[in-house]
Amino acid sequence: MNFKTIQFLDKKVPELIFGSLTMAPLQRNMDPVVGGKVIAAALKKGLRWIDTAQMYGSYPHIKQGINHSGIGRDQLVISTKSAKKSYEEMLAAIDEAMNELDLKYIDLFLLHAVRSFEDFQQRAGALQALLEAKEEKKIGQIGISTHSTMCAKILATDERLDWYHLIFNQKGIGITDSTLTEQEKVVEIIKKRGARIYAMKPLGGGYLKSDAEDALKWIKNHPHIDAVALGMTSEEEVEMNIKIFTNQLVPAELSEQLKSIDKSLFVFKVLCIGCGKCEETCEQSAIAVQSKLAVVNKEKCILCGYCVPTCPKFALRII
Repeated sequence: MNFKTIQFLDKKVPELIFGSLTMAPLQRNMDPVVGGKVIAAALKKGLRWIDTAQMYGSYPHIKQGINHSGIGRDQLVISTKSAKKSYEEMLAAIDEAMNELDLKYIDLFLLHAVRSFEDFQQRAGALQALLEAKEEKKIGQIGISTHSTMCAKILATDERLDWYHLIFNQKGIGITDSTLTEQEKVVEIIKKRGARIYAMKPLGGGYLKSDAEDALKWIKNHPHIDAVALGMTSEEEVEMNIKIFTNQLVPAELSEQLKSIDKSLFVFKVLCIGCGKCEETCEQSAIAVQSKLAVVNKEKCILCGYCVPTCPKFALRII
């Protein structure tokens, strides 16, 4: 495959990253054996970077995928994240990742879902644990993931951070406190410092699925984005994404096949605040807030996705 590649320490890997959240218990809840087959297929087709997190619950899927792929560990980049705040909790999270993934080291470990500079400061112990693990070669590099432009801006010049995992798509969907224009400025600051960026939510939580080819071409050609994490739950999705990222024509029959795969509107309960904006937007009366949580009536939902960009916490996804 003619992938555009990036250098990750001593490894050269494709810019397309296999995102494991959508297959994990938090979202589609695929069986680890089934999910592992999808991951193994992606690795056999040339992907080499897998992204996960302690919160996702996808370590078993990834272990299955690596074991059945036949691809050597020395060719792979594995990134994970933890929202733990204390030194002791983060040390345990590092050990958990290595044990459950059966790995001797993690290529990239991030502070997960940092909401603000104050939140970052509260994780001083966790960051210290990551820094020490990096010194001990348990971790290759360190970074943060955040939905907040302002948080990324404040931390853009922090020399301790090698990577930033940021929401980035052509509509700016999911950015919680700013605009795509502002996010672009922050990305430039990060790149100017020499740090790296891998984008999340290139399809805006599913909102841009109908224009997936255009959305993915836009982000893969962006001059300041090093790599793109994209959730995949089927071999058909893997094949289509690879074709887009290697500048191949996506066959019409493949596009039609993907359209026929069952999808649903998912509420990420950890993020939902029950504000009701999605309920107000839905013309099908398919969403109702119950006990301070958005609930979807799947019989009424037509998967138009209009509710996704209205959520201030980006708690709605089409998967």
